[in-house]
Amino acid sequence: MKKDFTLVTGCTPNYVGILKWSLPSWTRKPQFKGKNLILFHHGFDNLSDLDFVKDYFNVRFIEWNMPEYDGVRELMLSSFILGSAKYVDTPFFVKVDADTYFTDDQDVFQRRDFKYDAVSHRWGYTKPGSWINTLDEYVGIHSEPYGHKHKAKRIQSICCLHKTEFVKTLANMFGDRLPVPSHDTVLWYFAEHMPDRNWRGKNIRRLGVGHSGRWKTIREGVCSTATMDNKFLVNTLIDNVQLEVTSFCNLGCFNCDRNCGIAKTTEFIPLDKIKEFVNDSIRFKKKWKRIDIIGGEPTFYPQFKEMFEEIKVYKDFNPKCKIRFSTNGLGNTVNEKLKEIPKWVVVRNSMKTSKKQSFTSYNSAPVDNGETEVKACSIPWRCGIALTPNGYFLCGAGASLARVFKMDIGIQKLEDVTPETLLKQMPSLCKYCGHSNCPSKHTTDVEEISESWKKALEDLKI
Repeated sequence: MKKDFTLVTGCTPNYVGILKWSLPSWTRKPQFKGKNLILFHHGFDNLSDLDFVKDYFNVRFIEWNMPEYDGVRELMLSSFILGSAKYVDTPFFVKVDADTYFTDDQDVFQRRDFKYDAVSHRWGYTKPGSWINTLDEYVGIHSEPYGHKHKAKRIQSICCLHKTEFVKTLANMFGDRLPVPSHDTVLWYFAEHMPDRNWRGKNIRRLGVGHSGRWKTIREGVCSTATMDNKFLVNTLIDNVQLEVTSFCNLGCFNCDRNCGIAKTTEFIPLDKIKEFVNDSIRFKKKWKRIDIIGGEPTFYPQFKEMFEEIKVYKDFNPKCKIRFSTNGLGNTVNEKLKEIPKWVVVRNSMKTSKKQSFTSYNSAPVDNGETEVKACSIPWRCGIALTPNGYFLCGAGASLARVFKMDIGIQKLEDVTPETLLKQMPSLCKYCGHSNCPSKHTTDVEEISESWKKALEDLKI
């Protein structure tokens, strides 16, 4: 049997942001590259919101509706059986949830998988037991009513291989509506109960398949394998920038990822460097979405008023850019300075009173826990790249790490700041950073310093 397959997914306006993060990772799988994609959609006033999908796949957009559907969830889940049966023209298709992402280049489905009607992750049944009763009645099975939970194993269809002929058979049985409002329940049930039909559960998570409706989990999973091939990450990497105007802080919290406590310094960005940043941004027509003024504690910047005058020049050039100022809000000196901040600046006051904060164990190097694979996190894409006294860095945490470990890798000119030059900093930085997406990552309010950091701090004092 020919093993050709089509990719199938669905999206509503609420899932566009998630799909922008997850979709580029689908091209990490060689067996998915070059495949056609069918995208069922509903609720869009302007389909151009989905134009980004065209950057990755040859896509066919199909608006999905059905009579008197009971909620968008039932509507979209029905598309994976009723819609796919109508529009898929290959012997197989792979249905992928919009919030599924991939972290390596292993094939998810192997040759033997194509002899089954459905293949995906094996999962305990967690839907209402009444759904199974409904399906039993539909096929004429007489058994005791199931409770809320059904103990049988089923397929979790986050990324599921379907035999198109099987799904067409189901669609012909059902007409306009599925018997129950769940694609994977229907798929598993009939593959289990129909004569000469079979399904296979396999551990696809071991094959680099991740899934979560949580933004943070998706971002961390996608960014941990950042490459230049991921157009979305590349295009959004240089959207935001943090200006670490001073590394001095009057507090110095435990596990601070600017090392304000364990590696104190009074260094700051010269005003001329801030002026150069503004002028270069205007000269290169760089439209930052957000500029964050941070520290240390930025109220201690020696030329406080003049700093805002320079940044106002850029704000006038790009009025849509949001300017934010982060402060710990501790002490009279800080609070008096806060009164001088212009109204066009958004002040983010954490109002800290103690060095004990529930922060990531930043000063714990993954390499000290046996982690050898360099992995990134989503901080550069969420928080922005960083400009510090030592140049531009992939992120502020990495910049501070470079200061402690004496790494001369800062990019000195804005014109040299590209996704490629920034990502080249990853191998040097991420292996020493507690933010790295690895099993040792956790938060604590106790100061933690691993061996690599202890040695770097000793060398810094020499």
